[in-house]
Amino acid sequence: MLASSLRRSFAVALALVAIAGCASIAREDRAWFETDGKLTVVPLGCMKREALAWTPGALSPNRPLKVVVWNIHRNADEGWEADLSRFASESDLVLLQEATLTGDLRTALARAGRHFIHADAWALDDVASGVLTASTAAPYEACVQRVREPLITLPKSVMIAWYRIEGRTDTLAVANVHAINFTLELGAYNDQLDAVAAVLAGHRGPLILAGDFNTWSPVRVDALLKLAERIGVVEARTLRGERARFLGMPVDYLFVRGFTVDDTWVEEVRSSDHAPIRASLRFER
Repeated sequence: MLASSLRRSFAVALALVAIAGCASIAREDRAWFETDGKLTVVPLGCMKREALAWTPGALSPNRPLKVVVWNIHRNADEGWEADLSRFASESDLVLLQEATLTGDLRTALARAGRHFIHADAWALDDVASGVLTASTAAPYEACVQRVREPLITLPKSVMIAWYRIEGRTDTLAVANVHAINFTLELGAYNDQLDAVAAVLAGHRGPLILAGDFNTWSPVRVDALLKLAERIGVVEARTLRGERARFLGMPVDYLFVRGFTVDDTWVEEVRSSDHAPIRASLRFER
């Protein structure tokens, strides 16, 4: 199993090195979203957060919040459209990593009635790839962070979005993270986690931290758990199913604050090399 994971990681690294030679990388952190069927890209860094150019909605605190966290493997594997369509229609929050912003992906989210905002990491043939957060209610604010992989130079991205809650003055913050992968040292990895923590430090309402953290070693797991402790979130542990593992370690996580966890499970799919984490949460009063 370990040898298989090592071979796969090496093959992925070689493929990404090849992609890096053809990819384009935007100079500034930016995000894509869609209004009235029109795709728009805007600068959206975290140093200066700005309201989004749409009418924000609000999430209901009186019913379960359904969440899915899934690395969709650049929507390149057979069956991803059907799986995404089902997960999106059944979830209030859809947190995707390695999401390529194709027309088919946009159509799947539109048919499910979900608003999306996509953190542009890099692009190939003018089609952006990165993390994407979709939701039943549009966020009122969001920002993007990127950090380059030290070895392959392609960036990984983070999307942090804030949502209003009906009848409440506090808000929900959602951090969708794709952590850097191909480095043996922890410096760049910790820097990325520290940047996420800095943005969330002042948030006092409910919080979701989730994504593909590439925790393929015990020291990476320890760094992630220290981040969780700093920002006051706890893991929503899966009750059934098996998360994707690399080098024997699970890499996908869902952490929460301000919620009661009714159910968390992992759903088996063939449409990605990662299995989605699904959860049913309830806002604490």
